[in-house]
Amino acid sequence: MKKIIIISDSHGYMDNVRKIFQKETNVDIVIHLGDILGQNEVLKDICKCKTVVVKGNCDIVTENKAFEIVEVGNNKIFATHGHDYGVDYNIDTLCSVAESNGCNIAMYGHTHVPDNSIYKGMYVVNPGSVSRPRQLNRKPTYGVMKVDAEGRTDIRIQYV
Repeated sequence: MKKIIIISDSHGYMDNVRKIFQKETNVDIVIHLGDILGQNEVLKDICKCKTVVVKGNCDIVTENKAFEIVEVGNNKIFATHGHDYGVDYNIDTLCSVAESNGCNIAMYGHTHVPDNSIYKGMYVVNPGSVSRPRQLNRKPTYGVMKVDAEGRTDIRIQYV
């Protein structure tokens, strides 16, 4: 079983990230979907596992890429912040680019609103924000993805 923690939009505030790792154990990979504000090393120190971090619109000075493709089991994940793909309006472009890169999962942040859905056959995941949530209840959220030995995938949005 592989376990992936999906985080976005921490905006330099890592206290809730620490809380996540007080309750989540046996994590193989952390995917941070941008707006980390230079806290890459802090994230690595907290999670103590492989990290993948992409560039958000607020990450002005960074070497993080605009997107990463992460392979887990039989899944290819297109991980991006989303602002370059118009996710404020819809996820058409995001899903199209993910598909053209051979991915079956599109992960994005930017909106600070969680999303866990299937769109035109593609898994679409936004973990929301761990620091500045915008959904109705305003509770910080993150995602947990588990992939078993047979490749079955389970993705859930959790409250911090």
